[in-house]
Amino acid sequence: MKLRPLGDTDMNVSEIGLGAWQLVNPDWGLHDTAVAHQIIHASLDAGGNFFNTAPGYGHGRSEELLGQALKSVRQDVIICTKFSHYSADGKRDFDVAHIRPTLEESLRRLQTDYVDVLLLHNPPWSHWGAGRLTVRQNCA
Repeated sequence: MKLRPLGDTDMNVSEIGLGAWQLVNPDWGLHDTAVAHQIIHASLDAGGNFFNTAPGYGHGRSEELLGQALKSVRQDVIICTKFSHYSADGKRDFDVAHIRPTLEESLRRLQTDYVDVLLLHNPPWSHWGAGRLTVRQNCA
């Protein structure tokens, strides 16, 4: 699979990424960890290296599944997660003070000490400064 530059970063991402929402969404009927891992590994086998998730996907379960399946190849993949869209407890949270704790919870579920991309999903403009602070602290 072809890789493309991700904006002006030094990251190259696969043209097709795996959105991990469907791994835990009841509309898809998938509730099997082994099948979720098979889907993730099929993406890797096809040359995919970009994985998109969020704390609100299955109340954090999507991040857990990705963390389990990608742990051995962490250095070879690009993981993107989100802040504020919905937290693992199902609440929308745009409080600047919660960016770091929410990210740390995601890191724990993803079994990694960093994410490559942290999306602030529909934040108010006042939140952009806190995002820069998180990057400076080397977590995202």
